[in-house]
Parts: sequence; structure tokens; C-alpha cells
Amino acid sequence: MMSISKINEIVEENLVIDLEWLIDEFKILFNSKMDNHTEIDKKIANDILDYFLEIIDVADKVMLLRLLDKVIENVEKKYSKLLK
Repeated sequence: MMSISKINEIVEENLVIDLEWLIDEFKILFNSKMDNHTEIDKKIANDILDYFLEIIDVADKVMLLRLLDKVIENVEKKYSKLLK
């Protein structure tokens, strides 16, 4: 049986991997056209972010919640024209 600390470590590692995926996905899809986004781009960006926030579970883990918040805030700043 896994200890609570091992489970927390796995959850943290998975969140970091998921956050890296989110950042990479936005770079791949939207960096090449930073100032020339279509309405479809905006819908896709918002759908990705909404879906990501729905499936991520940080529960009572304050450190993970802060990490998630920081990454989401950075994505929203970098792609502010896209995420309106």
C-alpha cells in the first residue's frame, strides 16, 4: 500500500506534467499567430482552458493550487487577446 506522501508526490508530478502540456499546447496552437487570431482560435483556446480547469483536481493541496493558479495566470496574460 502506498503512503500518503507517495500519493501526494505522484499527484504533484502529474499536475506538473499536465501544466507543461497546457503551456506547450498553447505555444503550438497559438504562438505563430499572436496578433492574428480568428474566432475559432479564441473558441479553441477558451475550450482548452475550461476543460483543463474542469479535469484538474488539486483538492486540498494548497501548494498545487498555487502552482496551478500561477500557470493559469501566466497563460491568461500571455494570451490575453485570445482568452476574452
